[in-house]
Amino acid sequence: MINLQTAHALCAIAREAGHRALHLREQDRLNLQRKDDGSPVTRADKESQEIILDGLRALTPDVPVIAEEQDDATTREAGLSTCWLVDPLDGTRDFIKGRNDFSVNIGLLVDNIPVFGLIFAPARDDMVFGSIALGLHRLSQGETIPVQPTVPHTPPRLLLSLRDAAAHPTDTWQKDGVIAEPLIHASAYKLALLACGEADLLLRTSITYEWDTAAGDALVRAMGGQLMTPDGTPLAYGKEGRANGAYLAFTGQQEAAHTFLQASGLSWPSINQKT
Repeated sequence: MINLQTAHALCAIAREAGHRALHLREQDRLNLQRKDDGSPVTRADKESQEIILDGLRALTPDVPVIAEEQDDATTREAGLSTCWLVDPLDGTRDFIKGRNDFSVNIGLLVDNIPVFGLIFAPARDDMVFGSIALGLHRLSQGETIPVQPTVPHTPPRLLLSLRDAAAHPTDTWQKDGVIAEPLIHASAYKLALLACGEADLLLRTSITYEWDTAAGDALVRAMGGQLMTPDGTPLAYGKEGRANGAYLAFTGQQEAAHTFLQASGLSWPSINQKT
């Protein structure tokens, strides 16, 4: 298990990787390639990843690492149930456009359960890390601040990606009092904001991968929440191909998530079975 000393060492690794990405964005922002699926990858993705991989190998040499930009497909095997899941630069499109929500994600799975997470938004100098054992912590101006639970808002504050906001009737939801004004952010930084109490719910229906969610999932679990799938179960890890389906993340009571799903009209089997 990760203790506070190891967590701070991981923060140092993430900070070095994130600052390298920021430096490269200013120096060589248009050094852009396309992966097989058409998504963009930059020099910053690759150099950030090397810093993280080197750091994790030195810190935890016996724990395998699955990282988004690794070329070796065997590293993504579903059989690895205890491993680091790393996205060295989550939100590459946001990064390319000069926006500030992109993040470094480092999550630890043990028996396919996210037990530690760290999300660093370098352009915002915002670092959030934690686990159920350690609690949740936020690094602000060089000081580690424990994060305390917050009182949920009514109507709930809903976080979405730009893509998910366009795919759902958020204006109608707000008008009908289902949600407050929606909060739009990129990358797994959304999960860090949710865990820190800056929102009540996070809806994701567009595709993600396990390295996008593992770190944030551990942060949300540290605050007593979960990433709930349409069948009502927590988001699973160790899947073939590591692709995720839809989920609704929350840190409060599951009943609040059910209330939102029923009021929003989203067709989720776990909700339909209860009505």
